[in-house]
Amino acid sequence: MRTSLPLLAAALLACSGLPALATPCGQQIDALQRRLDSVGAVRVAGLERGHTLATGSVKALPRALAEQPGDPRLKPTRENVAAARLLIREASEEEAEGNQRACENILTDAKRLIGPLP
Repeated sequence: MRTSLPLLAAALLACSGLPALATPCGQQIDALQRRLDSVGAVRVAGLERGHTLATGSVKALPRALAEQPGDPRLKPTRENVAAARLLIREASEEEAEGNQRACENILTDAKRLIGPLP
């Protein structure tokens, strides 16, 4: 019994260093952050301090689409990209607290703000 307690403590300590399992919301957050660091987002908002340019996505279109969204509110702007970055931070906080539904709702708003990036 006395040896099992130290073994249990050692096992818990070893497992605490492992990364947490990725949640669907966490994966969406990562995908949106990559989108906001893409060439299209930089063309709209400029490269902000602390961000690097993500290139070479296997899902990227070979060229920007010529079509513009029918709703002018869906056109990406610098302000919308900045607001989406704030929403992504909020979604990360909700995800860390385990509020998956709130995280998903916030990400939906962020996606709507970003719109179709060039």
